[in-house]
Amino acid sequence: MAVARAGAWGLALALLGLSAAWAQAPLSAAAPSSAAEKETLLWVMVHSPPTAILQGSGQGLGFVDKALLLFQAGLPELQHQVLDGNYARAAVELRSKPNVCVAAFLRLPEREAFVHFSEPYLTALPYQLVTLQRERAGRLRLALDAQGRVDLAELLQGVPPGHLPQEGWRVGVAGGRSLGLRYDQMIKNLPTAARLSGRHGNPSVSGLLRMLVDDKVDAIIAFPTELSFAARELGLPSSELRLLPLREADAATTVHVGCSRSALGARAIEGINAVIRKQGPRIENFYREWLPTSSRANAAGPRP
Repeated sequence: MAVARAGAWGLALALLGLSAAWAQAPLSAAAPSSAAEKETLLWVMVHSPPTAILQGSGQGLGFVDKALLLFQAGLPELQHQVLDGNYARAAVELRSKPNVCVAAFLRLPEREAFVHFSEPYLTALPYQLVTLQRERAGRLRLALDAQGRVDLAELLQGVPPGHLPQEGWRVGVAGGRSLGLRYDQMIKNLPTAARLSGRHGNPSVSGLLRMLVDDKVDAIIAFPTELSFAARELGLPSSELRLLPLREADAATTVHVGCSRSALGARAIEGINAVIRKQGPRIENFYREWLPTSSRANAAGPRP
């Protein structure tokens, strides 16, 4: 796992009112003697724009990138090292090391045994099914309920006899990633014949959207913020995309910091919670800035 480059973090720091000198210290190979005595906290970050942007345009300006700087500033007694990884590697690091934190981690029952979780620091809009406006809308209507929600199992299994095609839709998802309890259960309960394509690698949502445009899948599952960023990268007008709620989806997704279940991890979470209580509205606004305009009215407001 490679150490993430500082890149455009200086700009992000300036926007947050933090000094560039502070940011360079955690990543510096030659730390002062006083800093050498500090314990090191390893932050695993996953390149998943605009949650975290570790490379390219907008590096360091994702809403979790900005939140991370506040969390680190709230733990001045520790050295901080940022690592570029993926979701599967983040879980491995948390299990195997006592000094690891993941800045955006969903709280799941199976993770409680090896992770200390912070208080939630933002409430994100739920993931949605995304297809192209020109994509066989007549087929999609067969899988909508009275509230206009999509039944993913029905969509994947096909349509009633007499309607073509009967093989069901091809749906792309990010491989090795949890979107929450209900999503994980929904995917687990799908029939083995379901044509679900998992895409591994970063950034997964841009790759999924490319698969949709190239007709390798009929629909993908993504968060609104990720979709907006990926569409801009591909030069795809948002008017060409159709976003639909999933019937089995969580109403919203709460985001936490997860740290190793160790004494150091517990101390880190205590300091991070203090930052969340003080900077909650500011962190929520980092997220809202990345939402498509049409989705902002549905987003949770800043914390009181």
